[in-house]
Amino acid sequence: MNQARSTSPDLPGLDDAERRKRLGQYFTGVGLGRLLAALALADEAKSIADPMAGSGDLLASCLEINAKPELLAGIEIDAAAHATCTTRLPEAHCLLGNAFAPDTIARLPTTSWDLVIANPPYVRYQSFSDKADAAYELPSAMQIRTDLLRALDLMSALDAEDKRLFAHLVGGYSGLSDLAVPSWILCAALVKLGGRLALVVPQSWLSRDYATIVHYLLFRWFDVEFVVEDEHASWFEDAQIKATLVIAKRVKRRASALSESEESTYCHMTISAAAANQDSPIGRIALPAKSAERSFAKQARLWLRNASTHTTGLVRARPVFVNQACKNVVAAASRQKWFVALGETEAHTTAGVYIPHEIHDWLAQRALAPLFESFESQGVRVGQGLRTGANGFFYADGKLNGEDVELSFSGPLVGLSAKVPVAIAKPALRRQSELPAGFVVSAANVKGWALDLRGHALPNDMGDGDLLAAPYEPLPEDVAKIVNAAAHANFGTSEKPQKIWELSAVSPNIRPASRRAPARHWYMLPDFAPRHMPDVLLARVNSATPKAYLNEARACLIDANFSTMWTMEKSQWAAPALLAFMNCAWAQAVIECSGAVMGGGALKVEATHLRRLPVPPFDEVQLRKLSELGEGLAKGDDVQDTMAVVDEIVAQALQCDEASTAELRRIARAGQARRSKHNRKRGEKDGDNVC
Repeated sequence: MNQARSTSPDLPGLDDAERRKRLGQYFTGVGLGRLLAALALADEAKSIADPMAGSGDLLASCLEINAKPELLAGIEIDAAAHATCTTRLPEAHCLLGNAFAPDTIARLPTTSWDLVIANPPYVRYQSFSDKADAAYELPSAMQIRTDLLRALDLMSALDAEDKRLFAHLVGGYSGLSDLAVPSWILCAALVKLGGRLALVVPQSWLSRDYATIVHYLLFRWFDVEFVVEDEHASWFEDAQIKATLVIAKRVKRRASALSESEESTYCHMTISAAAANQDSPIGRIALPAKSAERSFAKQARLWLRNASTHTTGLVRARPVFVNQACKNVVAAASRQKWFVALGETEAHTTAGVYIPHEIHDWLAQRALAPLFESFESQGVRVGQGLRTGANGFFYADGKLNGEDVELSFSGPLVGLSAKVPVAIAKPALRRQSELPAGFVVSAANVKGWALDLRGHALPNDMGDGDLLAAPYEPLPEDVAKIVNAAAHANFGTSEKPQKIWELSAVSPNIRPASRRAPARHWYMLPDFAPRHMPDVLLARVNSATPKAYLNEARACLIDANFSTMWTMEKSQWAAPALLAFMNCAWAQAVIECSGAVMGGGALKVEATHLRRLPVPPFDEVQLRKLSELGEGLAKGDDVQDTMAVVDEIVAQALQCDEASTAELRRIARAGQARRSKHNRKRGEKDGDNVC
């Protein structure tokens, strides 16, 4: 074995942690690389490319499992990493440049590969323009999109119609996405028919809306073979995220992403940190030492071919029905412009619900097929709470004293206080630490208050020159002092000072006077929408069980740290019924399986997850009972007994029994347990030592 290949190098120039973080460089390591290469059958590939090669770990890994490609190539934008890759792999075509740029793609020996294997950068490409060192020639977000569109013309693995559709995807991916999203599209475009795509991706690709476009691409142009999860976030310790391996085989373009047969499955595997040793993430599994990854891949192909389930303490494998995964893509994509532009909505309808694979299996095992609906179809809206953009000014601790609120500020205004009328202060829930012990958030139990100055202005901002006389009252003296202090404070950092009105979420508050409306000033929050003062709320980031709370009488402003829900005027749902349902075993299991697991093991529950939550078909009587039970929760009635009855009603709507409800609770607890131990270090045992 070539030692220069087998060891992931740590050479001078590659130990700049800040630079690597800026570039999104989390080098794979040859142990994980061998596993990915083996699952992707790299030893059968005649041509192998890595468009984000780094120091060459993945290319070296392919050679380590006995791949003998006629063509081996990599692209790397960072000069130090490129130099290491070139030294390490002299037989490879190692290009220095921007992988998205057409002139770089044109320098490759071919644009149609048997295997494209990559670990795309884990970084928001928006940060390039702010933090990039010119020496690295990092492209901007606009340049990446423009270059990728131009590069499509060079892709010989795509026919004319493929290129047209890929162009829609490139033009349609979200500006909020990671750099990984255009990287995935680039890699997919380089795979020839019958070839394979093998990627290391953050686990968020499974649940984030911005990655839906990649799911669509895979299901229309590929047969997904394996999805492999890092159960305890042990593969990339410095990145502190859970990673996933994705292996897919390129096929002829399907008429639709939803053309898969009902029987098609892929193999989903979860590997425990306890399976790893220093050499490999599966090093402690009982396999031949010299070819452990290839032996594991051979076994995995049997699980794939037989659509079989396998469970030990180290590895869990199960088949996932592709057709259900495609339906979930429709539910996630139905609101996105690129999906409409491709004409998919004309051919496919959806109830707008997302059924996680674990929940799909639970339903299938019981032969249950309820006609689920989304909340939106039942007159319940979902959104996100208030984002002030400058919490240190708009939010303060407060104590109600008669008709006034005594406020004390923090952040840039720490030490300042003011007595303000209740007319310009709103009770506000700012963060999870302020949540009450029960199920009700009320104006009487919140500690935070928000300055609502929409009807008031500083004397200097009430000039006679406005096109429309401003209907504002002068700010009370105490409040005016706070506003003036905020105007002079630094809301940035010592290195990069910022005035409050320069903040990206505050500057839109400013509006000049017009013939239709008076001027608005930076200290005036936007008009409050129902999502800011909802019926029910859930924390967006949850370390334990996601819990729903009632916003009593919609009296409190709810911060953007929370996802929010509210009923429309003609909805059959009442707020207490919504409270009861969102805390039931069904809702908790679905949320646990559909939310995004973060680096620290917390579950992120976004509004998009709740919009797609499958709601069973309740009748009027059941909804009325749920409402009564929700009122009981709000009053502090016995929680355990009350929730048991709630679960009974939900079980009736699902047409399942008490044992099935208990299984839902087990699914939720299992997800929480996996999250709580995801940081377990390598070497801690999690079960037996057999494959």
